[in-house]
Amino acid sequence: MTAARVLAAAALVAASIVTHAKAHEATDVSPALRAAVTAYRAGDLVAAESSLRALAPSDADAVAWLGAILLERGMTRDGLRLIQQSADAGSAEGLHRLALVFAHGEGGTPRNDARAAELFERAAEKGNRRAQLNLGTLYLRGQGVPRDLIQARAWLEKAAAGGDPYALYALGRAMSEGAANAPGDQVRAADLYRRAAEKGHPQAAMRYGLLLGEGIGIKRDTAAAHRWLVQAQENGVPEATLALGDMLARTPASRDKAANEKTLRLAISWYEVAAQGGVPSGQFKLANAYLAGAGIARDPGQAQLWYGRAAQQGLTEAQNALGIMLITGIAGATDPVEGYKWLLVAERGGHPDAGAIRKRNADQIPERDRKRAEALAQTFTPTVELAIDDKPPRLNPPKR
Repeated sequence: MTAARVLAAAALVAASIVTHAKAHEATDVSPALRAAVTAYRAGDLVAAESSLRALAPSDADAVAWLGAILLERGMTRDGLRLIQQSADAGSAEGLHRLALVFAHGEGGTPRNDARAAELFERAAEKGNRRAQLNLGTLYLRGQGVPRDLIQARAWLEKAAAGGDPYALYALGRAMSEGAANAPGDQVRAADLYRRAAEKGHPQAAMRYGLLLGEGIGIKRDTAAAHRWLVQAQENGVPEATLALGDMLARTPASRDKAANEKTLRLAISWYEVAAQGGVPSGQFKLANAYLAGAGIARDPGQAQLWYGRAAQQGLTEAQNALGIMLITGIAGATDPVEGYKWLLVAERGGHPDAGAIRKRNADQIPERDRKRAEALAQTFTPTVELAIDDKPPRLNPPKR
């Protein structure tokens, strides 16, 4: 699997970068607020609230942070009132917090990406680094604003100026992509991912490991790639296990057959970890191994099970393979209706071979069964196994 495919899978769990940025160190706020915000980010809401209430009468930023705490404690009405009050006073933090309310639909407020982007921009222009990060992210996605890679990079450069790992990672994402008026820069992206990874950003560790493994934007170094991918895997990035399996599977064969078999078994073991973690391509590759008996004992039943889980998540390769298995009965009993359904789903998803395979088998399936399969395919909706979390990943710098 290429780096692009692994990163596409990773996008499932990186659906949102818009964040409250709960890093414990409060270096992004004024000295007067630092102790209270540090307590808040460490989870000590009681101490934070007490300090902020003392500061609020003379500090509009403190009012915004206090509103955030009340929202978190379920005191929605008071929390929203304080955040609005802070924003109305022109506080950058108040504007940023109000933008987050619209970005996430907090406190019963209808989600409004355009309004969030407008407020993020007002806060960003006042120098709020987290607003700059969030605004740049929205431009990168085209969410609430037209997609604009130049604007995304401009705002993310400002956000990353202080070395924030979340901003470094987001800027790396923006530099790795390209457009007609803004070509990608993989060398810069690799450096940004490295800097974020060294500060403990797990997604950055995975992306840096992928670039090292394929020699994109940086000299190829499989040993270093392995270290960074393990770092990512140990810190909650299941897609990293897929990349680890791919690295081993691509290892050139040697004359030592026993060593080759050991490498293959290790690759399959990583695919199994990825599959158990809900990574659809890991499930597909594990199914392939079971079907072929490569690196693991041949077991068509297990192959069908794993193809089924990946197919249900929307992976067209797995849908095509599952359709063939069910029609032909490779794993035992046949199920022409389910098989035909999966071939239809794969065909509609753009699989290059599914249509031809389906047509070759159409005459062997009664019209009534074909119509049932078509109805089932029409109502199919993918179910993703990986949890989608819009909170920023926990930072865990690698041990030296």
